[in-house]
Amino acid sequence: MLLQLNIKNFALIEDLTISFEKGFNVLSGETGAGKSILIDAINYVLGSKFSKDLIRTGENKTFVEAIFSMENPKTEETLKEQDIEYDDLIIISRETFQSGKSIAKVNGKSILLSSLKSISSTLLDIHGQHENQNLLSNENHIHYVDYYGEDNIRRLLKNYREKYYKLNELEDKISQLLGKDGEKEKLIDFFKYQIDEINSANLKEGEEEELEEKYKILSNAEKINNTLNMCYNNLYTNDEGVLSIYDGLSMVIKEISSLEKNLPKVKDIKGSLEEAFYNIEGSIEQIRSIKENIYYDEKELEYINSRIYLINSYKKKYGNAIKDILNYRDKIKLQYEEMINSSEIVEKLKKDKAKIIEELKVEGEKLHKERCRIAESLEMKIKGELNFVGLEKSTFKIDVDLEDKFTQNGLDKVQFSISTNPGEPLKPLEKVVSGGELSRIMLALKTVFVDKDKIPSVIFDEIDTGISGRIAQCVAEKMYTISKGHQVFCVTHLPQIACISDMHYWVSKEVKEDKTFTRVRQMSENEKEYEIARMIGGSEVTKLTLEHARELIDMANSKKIELKSSVG
Repeated sequence: MLLQLNIKNFALIEDLTISFEKGFNVLSGETGAGKSILIDAINYVLGSKFSKDLIRTGENKTFVEAIFSMENPKTEETLKEQDIEYDDLIIISRETFQSGKSIAKVNGKSILLSSLKSISSTLLDIHGQHENQNLLSNENHIHYVDYYGEDNIRRLLKNYREKYYKLNELEDKISQLLGKDGEKEKLIDFFKYQIDEINSANLKEGEEEELEEKYKILSNAEKINNTLNMCYNNLYTNDEGVLSIYDGLSMVIKEISSLEKNLPKVKDIKGSLEEAFYNIEGSIEQIRSIKENIYYDEKELEYINSRIYLINSYKKKYGNAIKDILNYRDKIKLQYEEMINSSEIVEKLKKDKAKIIEELKVEGEKLHKERCRIAESLEMKIKGELNFVGLEKSTFKIDVDLEDKFTQNGLDKVQFSISTNPGEPLKPLEKVVSGGELSRIMLALKTVFVDKDKIPSVIFDEIDTGISGRIAQCVAEKMYTISKGHQVFCVTHLPQIACISDMHYWVSKEVKEDKTFTRVRQMSENEKEYEIARMIGGSEVTKLTLEHARELIDMANSKKIELKSSVG
């Protein structure tokens, strides 16, 4: 649950630290005091879109920090996926500068907003106008049904989607093989040209390296020959009375061998010289062999140059190396052969497609039957909740229609419809125009789903739009019931809702030195009585309105005891 909120320079809030408790938390205050700012700040720290206009006037940046307790297993899973360390607390912070730069952190680790949203969605659910729009869109109704029957639907949907994606692959393959008019023939000709061109080059892996080596030798043949001849002559050939290294060393070995009988110490020296002699002899043979094969051939050099040029031109068209070029040829050769034999292949693919379609219909019908079963159960649940919030005369219907069109969610079209008055026909939810009715419908749905999502904290914003009297009392009791298993926040202006709160927070606005400040603080019991009296009587609080407020609070406390025992 949300334990603490720290806010700096956010809209009208300069510096605020506020702690929250479990149970039912109510926020109230005069119109324009800034109740929505607090919700905006929570939305912001949890990763929602942000406008720089919300940075307090005259300040360079805004900062919001939220501290949550660890209560949802899904939160732990998400933190592990994000490689974020945790214990029993989750600390989320977000800081945004006038420059537009934004920094979000979870337990001290900087993360992307998309990652932050995946974590925050397991911690707190803000229920306001945006969620109303989601519910009104019939495109989302199928997701509500699937979510309610999550355990059974997940397996069926997985089986269906495996075949659905396979169908898409087959259709793409068939479309590719058939092609558009004239395009297929052009592509066949193009592939054949490329295959023939690559084949005509007779490329071999490693050829480029061999050519480069030969080019270096041929282009430097004269210099290489001169150097090798000079080395060979110095090592082996006697020239103009100059003794070669080979002959000179041979003579030294012969002379030092003559001393061996009288001077045994020279034996090791003789051995070292003989080893050197044999090494030199081997080197001489290698130099002779190399220099005999080094020659300058202008035609061969021209061939090597043209070959290297050809390979480079192919690399520009087909790949970065000969291996890549050959791989590309093999790839398009398969495509070419498929297209040449496309009639037979397409026929086979069409048979596979027909089989997949039949299998998809079976899986789709399984989904349809399960959704119909879930819809019936969900209808009853929602109807029970609608009865509780004063819409007992309403009729709620979930239509699950089987259509002849495959989508990734199956063959079903799901529509939530309602009639709020006897004798009136069922209408799609988007046709509900009464704010009071819509708020209660939303609360009924939230009550049905709140225990399934395991989210510890829920905020109801604008849930009391268009309601009063007995209906407001029902709505208050329903939110209090939810708060027995979840931390609930409600922004309200209704005394029926405020009086049943466990904690009541007062949001106020004051002006100091031509600057406006929003303040939030937890109220005492006496302050709560005064605030509810203000809600009842308006700006003027009288002895009578205070007595009425105390009476409402006493009644609410009795009702809370009753609701606690019924929940228990």
